[in-house]
Amino acid sequence: MNTEQFEQFWEQLKVPLKAKWVGISDKDLAEIEGNLDTFRTILSKRYGELRKDEVLRWAHQRYCHWSGNYIDDREETLRM
Repeated sequence: MNTEQFEQFWEQLKVPLKAKWVGISDKDLAEIEGNLDTFRTILSKRYGELRKDEVLRWAHQRYCHWSGNYIDDREETLRM
């Protein structure tokens, strides 16, 4: 998910993000406000580098499901 996609998807991501990853506060959500770089920085602070990657993968999977565009790792094909 690139910066533009993250910004477009932000409104759909906020609620499930906070529900699943309780270390992210309302203040964090307000600070992120659709900015992917800020999101990554906050994830690093809250979860460290290893967990940050896990949250980013989760967010990317949510985006792919929401948008209908995803790469199936087993087949390595792009579905639209």
